[in-house]
Amino acid sequence: MLLLLLLISSGCDVNIPGCGKRSLPFFKAVTPPPPPPPPPAASNPVTQLVTTATAPSPVSISTNVKNPPKTPVTDTSIEMSITKPNATPTFTATSTATPAEVEKIAYTTFEKGKPTLWTMNTDGSSRTRLTAPGTSTYYPLWSPNGKILAFLSDMNEGKLNLFILKKGEKDIQQLTFYPDMTIPNPSGLKPPFSWSPKSDELVYAYHQQVWKVELANLSQVTLASLNSAYSIPLLAWAPHRDNKYVAVLVKKGINFFGLILVNPRLNDELNLVDSPKPITDIAWTPDARQVAYIWNNYAIYTASADASIPKLMILNASPQLGPMITYKPIEEAVPTLMVLAKQTDADSGYRVALVDKASKDEKDSGILKYLTQPGVTDAIWSPDGNKIAYVQAGELWIMDGLTGSNKVRIAATGILSPDWSKK
Repeated sequence: MLLLLLLISSGCDVNIPGCGKRSLPFFKAVTPPPPPPPPPAASNPVTQLVTTATAPSPVSISTNVKNPPKTPVTDTSIEMSITKPNATPTFTATSTATPAEVEKIAYTTFEKGKPTLWTMNTDGSSRTRLTAPGTSTYYPLWSPNGKILAFLSDMNEGKLNLFILKKGEKDIQQLTFYPDMTIPNPSGLKPPFSWSPKSDELVYAYHQQVWKVELANLSQVTLASLNSAYSIPLLAWAPHRDNKYVAVLVKKGINFFGLILVNPRLNDELNLVDSPKPITDIAWTPDARQVAYIWNNYAIYTASADASIPKLMILNASPQLGPMITYKPIEEAVPTLMVLAKQTDADSGYRVALVDKASKDEKDSGILKYLTQPGVTDAIWSPDGNKIAYVQAGELWIMDGLTGSNKVRIAATGILSPDWSKK
């Protein structure tokens, strides 16, 4: 027992089948790097054009969002400005904007060769452009309470940064002002930033650092500073209000990956997984007790801060797992995990699948339940977990979440990066 305690306290490396050499869980203090660059001097706000259009019914879809009419069918456009932080930043609603208490799907679609941000109702109606054609916007992500949309954009002087916009309002607020922010994994389906469970903070990746920004006062602090040879493709804040961890996927050089947990309050980090094979996506269970991750495109493991060895969930149940896993956002006795996967080697692309039966051991592959035909490039749960929206050949479809029945095509306009908000 004394020897075990000495090993744990020293962060001893051990060999774990399927995950390579990794450290037993231990926390280490984080030395804060210099603060982020201050906002630039005040200048004229960047003006964006908001266009509202009416989509046809889901039964007959013919509207092309890539080339919207010069004169919208319904309301005319209104001005949208970027609000920059000042000495006493505010975050208040405008007098003319009344947020609609409805579920929305945010997405991007290419216009003038660049991704433009749009929102629409879940039946495809009330399509509204939020950023102007000619600028690039990536990874729209709704806050857990469904009231604020965060995204990356180069709308201000062509520099990529993090922005937010309240649902139903017009004032975009810029949160970061870096001259050299990049997207660490351009082919990834999930953003390199994540919301706090209370929707009052965001964490984001900047080069080899993890930062946290508070919306109330725009103050920013660093949570982790990694080796200069590393990159951060993805991070995810645990969804439970009582949980304190942010999971951070780390690419260590060329072929080595790691998964760490950082604590936004205690400013320390926990080494959870080291892997000599690719880890392509991570997802928290709804109760925030475990993190699932895709390992080497054919296995899914779960790991937690309470256990030193990852647990196998799926092994070779699919010829190839896709780059996305996500849990049904409802706490259940057995959480439901959705994954993109190929059913056969002949599949031309991925299908939406659910983990129907987990592996018992390395001799048991587990079972996936496939809900769609191949060709799916992205998928998300509805906030209540009853529906799944997915993109197939650029079209957005919605189906029953557990059976795959009642498929309805909502939009046929080159949809990218959809995200579904609460009311």
